[in-house]
Amino acid sequence: MKVFSITNNKGGTGKTTTTLNLGAALSQKGFKVLLIDLDAQCNLSIAAGFKNSLHHIGELLVGESTFEDTIIKGKYMDLLPSSRLLLSFEYRLNVEPDSGYFLKEQLEGKEYDYVLIDCPPSLGTFTINALVASNYFIVPIQGENFAYVGLDEILQLCTKIKKRMNPNIKLGGILMNKYDMRTKFSQMVYAKLLENTDITLYKTNIRQDVSLMECTAFSKSIFEYAEDSRGATDFKALCEEVLLQN
Repeated sequence: MKVFSITNNKGGTGKTTTTLNLGAALSQKGFKVLLIDLDAQCNLSIAAGFKNSLHHIGELLVGESTFEDTIIKGKYMDLLPSSRLLLSFEYRLNVEPDSGYFLKEQLEGKEYDYVLIDCPPSLGTFTINALVASNYFIVPIQGENFAYVGLDEILQLCTKIKKRMNPNIKLGGILMNKYDMRTKFSQMVYAKLLENTDITLYKTNIRQDVSLMECTAFSKSIFEYAEDSRGATDFKALCEEVLLQN
């Protein structure tokens, strides 16, 4: 089982879109995929078509529900859903010893090929749980002003987690999202990332595509909504890169 955290402490960078559609691309390859929604906004749960659930990931982590009771089985992928109440569980986790390991413990022994975690736009307890449980982390950023906001903080946090809690975690890559090579900001951000030899940059860029925005509104992956779109092409290419990493 390979676990990927999709994380950026800046909102609106495409974490949910990346989690859903990379998961769908892996599922199309025949892999058994689990999605985890750790964001109280519940965007992944809604985008994946699961708007109502009896239990959520917060309850699972504090021991109020079991994995079997929390998991939602989908046609192509399974989901551990979020809840608008999720933030109220963060304090309860914080007062527990070794609270950063709770998600890792829940995933041990589970029969999935890939687990993709949609992290909240913060570097708090839920993101730490995700990173401690992960083999890789992916950081989506956009080719726009302030694209670098928070990137150093994420990399520093992951360095600390690698040293203290999860020696196996690696940077899967920085992913350029909503990429438009015609804009100067996109060109500038991409060039700056290429110059940085300390990071890995995915060769695949997720280009601007209205279908990627529309598909989540209709609770479908890009492959279900517009299989011939640029977005579908790009996520297939990203999937191939991810498969080469492990």
